[in-house]
Amino acid sequence: MADIETESHYENSFVDPTVRVHVTSLISALGGPDHTIAEQPYVLGDDALACLRDLKNWIKVYDEHLGRLEVARTIAETSLVTEDLLEIMVDWEKVANRGLKNREKIALASVELLVYLTWEIKLDNPVNEQQVENFKQKPHIEQAQRRYKKAILRHSSDRVLKAISRVAIPYLTKSRRERTARDENIVKLVLLFFRNIARISQVQDYYVDDDRSLTILQFEQQKVLRFLLTLTSNIMDEFHTLNATLLDLTYQTLRCIKPGDLFSMRSLPNGRLLQKHEDEAQVISKGVSTRHNRFGTLMSVVVDNEMRYTMSGQQAIQEGSSSIEILDATKKFLPPLRRMKIENDDLEKRISISSEARPFLKQFVYDFLDSSFNPLFISLRKDIERESNHVEEIHKKEFLYLMSWFLRAELERRSHDSDTTNDFSVVAGVLDHQSIVTIVKLLRESVEKKQYLTMRCGMDCLKQIILVVGEMSSSSSEEDREIADNLVTRLFYEEITLDLIASLPRVVKGLPFSYLSTCAELVHVVIRILEKFSKENKRMYIRSKRRRQTKSKTTSGQKRSHDTSENLLETEEYDEVELQRSQVRERAFEFARFENKFLTQACIDMFRTLMENYKETSDSQLRQTLAYFHRLFFKREEETVLYRLDFMLALYRCLDPKNGIPQWRSVRHEFEQFMKHFVRKLAKALEERPALYVELLFTKIPETLFFLKYGHDDENSLRKRRKKVNAKIIDDQDIPRLSDEEGTDKDLDL
Repeated sequence: MADIETESHYENSFVDPTVRVHVTSLISALGGPDHTIAEQPYVLGDDALACLRDLKNWIKVYDEHLGRLEVARTIAETSLVTEDLLEIMVDWEKVANRGLKNREKIALASVELLVYLTWEIKLDNPVNEQQVENFKQKPHIEQAQRRYKKAILRHSSDRVLKAISRVAIPYLTKSRRERTARDENIVKLVLLFFRNIARISQVQDYYVDDDRSLTILQFEQQKVLRFLLTLTSNIMDEFHTLNATLLDLTYQTLRCIKPGDLFSMRSLPNGRLLQKHEDEAQVISKGVSTRHNRFGTLMSVVVDNEMRYTMSGQQAIQEGSSSIEILDATKKFLPPLRRMKIENDDLEKRISISSEARPFLKQFVYDFLDSSFNPLFISLRKDIERESNHVEEIHKKEFLYLMSWFLRAELERRSHDSDTTNDFSVVAGVLDHQSIVTIVKLLRESVEKKQYLTMRCGMDCLKQIILVVGEMSSSSSEEDREIADNLVTRLFYEEITLDLIASLPRVVKGLPFSYLSTCAELVHVVIRILEKFSKENKRMYIRSKRRRQTKSKTTSGQKRSHDTSENLLETEEYDEVELQRSQVRERAFEFARFENKFLTQACIDMFRTLMENYKETSDSQLRQTLAYFHRLFFKREEETVLYRLDFMLALYRCLDPKNGIPQWRSVRHEFEQFMKHFVRKLAKALEERPALYVELLFTKIPETLFFLKYGHDDENSLRKRRKKVNAKIIDDQDIPRLSDEEGTDKDLDL
């Protein structure tokens, strides 16, 4: 029998008293511990199965159908889960009770209740009073779910998860033909419970997520990870309908964990880690007040218009420029509001698991890559192509995220494990034409529907596939190199794919920093692999659509008629002239032509934003940024577009001796070398073309770019302009003239 809270607590719980009475009476009749025996075993009531079914009906009818959360809130105020349902499952798992038919039904009903009570609560913006009440109930239910998870994972018997997985075993032993829809739903119910447990997260204030670590440890100890591997490895033959549920469970287990953390304990040597810690501590200590610096310092600055600014603190008199910096620090930049709906991006977090859980998760990733990766993603890709009903929009995001996650894990395994074979067959299921078409299609749909989180996962997935192809192209096996060349030609065969990638910098403008960094990495790897492909003199063809206009020839002396019938005929003839037809054609790939698509202002602004946020950017991302500007400045000799004050200010702040890139970061030296060449060319250009002094304030436009670069206008563009002007000159015969009499009459009227 579950413990019931005091009545004073109920008065503030926003629950209907009638609902509370019925639910609590069912919980009391379910059963309880037998205090007459020393071990105090749990004893079921006479109508335990009926009580469990009634509780399920209350949740389905009252909470789900009526859109309320009162039954779940009432159960949260009791100990139904922690002291009743868990004890029922542990007691059923014993061999003596497992074969009883009535006990199996009770165990199955308990699992159904556990799935309902641990399900994620999603609420839309409140529009009525009942939805407002649901928002008040939600924090209490989420807190109760965290309590449920803690009780399940820390149960004294360590057999709760194993007992729940045993519920599905009798139905898994049946062949596919013998298994009914009810049997598959019971297996799916068990998987959904594991998914809910992996999804619920405790509030963590530390970098190491103890809750996720405990979840992985218990999943390993109670054979849940082995259970997951068994189902995913046989998904093509036996459990095809469970692919979306298995994908969701795998996603909730691995989300926010970086694959590199499983293979490398430290990303920096000890000396650099200590230097990084000292730099961060120095930045934090600058704004911290002490006992002595809060007294006796008040400074005023009077500007030209006799306005007075007052500052307090000793920092204002330490250096000459400190006062100006303090004034600038108090300014708050308010960016313009963008009516852009961005989903809740929980992938922004980065968590680390404990050293005890890391080996188990690493071994799970190894086994998943070797046995389950290809079957799961091939099955899901086929269902996405068929637009199956059980595949939802959230599964498409998880499909792209997990594919990129495991591809990155495979690359990490190859770089850290010398015993890994050179065969790429473990990930061959996603390195085919059908998978590439599906990924590009999902990326295009997410851009069109403005599903930015799915778009980010799609960009990351496409980037990881290109990195794997690049790894295959540098393999010692000739077969792998041939496959890599074939994949490159298939990946970029459609010109619309290249146009889609080139349009992404404009799409991510205004989105959070992580979206920009992902897009910049994708642009970098695409340009690099296509440049490498073109330098090796390999022929590649792309398919594009060419639009033609068929125009009918008309005589120059034809006159217009004012009749309605003749106007109608002219309109139909005009429509026939403007008809367009599409023709698909193949042409050889030209890297310079493709590279021009990334020499846009949107792409420059994206990389400049990465450079401005150098404190949040890794060394590899800064090198990619510098590689783009080096390509633009030296290889393409389009240095004029970089002659802007915002770019120069961002470059200056990166090399600021006080707050710029630290000296211990190797990328700083590369920025210093680029700065020298940039300043040298800028000074020479300003001396030769003084008009650049004015253009430093503005974005360069194509009409004046040639003049700013060479100091004179382009002759070809001048000829085109003259032709356009001549084409617009109207012949004197077509101008209506007034007769002399009409002109005289008008003069008289005046």
